[in-house]
Amino acid sequence: MTFSRVFPAHHPRKGQTTFFVEKFTKSIQLLDYDRIDMPDELDFDLGMYHLCDPKDHTIRVGNRWKVGDKFSPRVWSGKPYQSKQIIIGPDIEVKKVWTFEILNFGYAVDGCFKSYNELKIIAANDGLTVDDFECWFNVKKNEVFKGQIICWNDKIDY
Repeated sequence: MTFSRVFPAHHPRKGQTTFFVEKFTKSIQLLDYDRIDMPDELDFDLGMYHLCDPKDHTIRVGNRWKVGDKFSPRVWSGKPYQSKQIIIGPDIEVKKVWTFEILNFGYAVDGCFKSYNELKIIAANDGLTVDDFECWFNVKKNEVFKGQIICWNDKIDY
């Protein structure tokens, strides 16, 4: 599973760092204070690691993930789909999966519509603010996003 290190071109913050590496690393508590095994090309920001909240799940289009699946967490070394991938941690087991939909009139997890306060929690667990979250998915009027929340933290529940 490949995470983006920068906001996509359609996002108002295009090109700015997402800090998903630091947020993911914090989520799985990978950091060993005696050594940091992140490749130099990642520009790992230890200060941001200490300041950020963890990224405990990701949202992907489609319906291919199930509990017990494993993924190799990665980021692109440069331009997405045109550069090599860098592994940023050990293989991770998927602990929970929910369906996730973005509709014209709101957001639904496993078919249940979510309030704005619930959306704030979902966005935060995905490593984003609500504004960044909504811009990230860039769902146009009269379009629908259907995907999954893929979670590696068994303490999260929706």
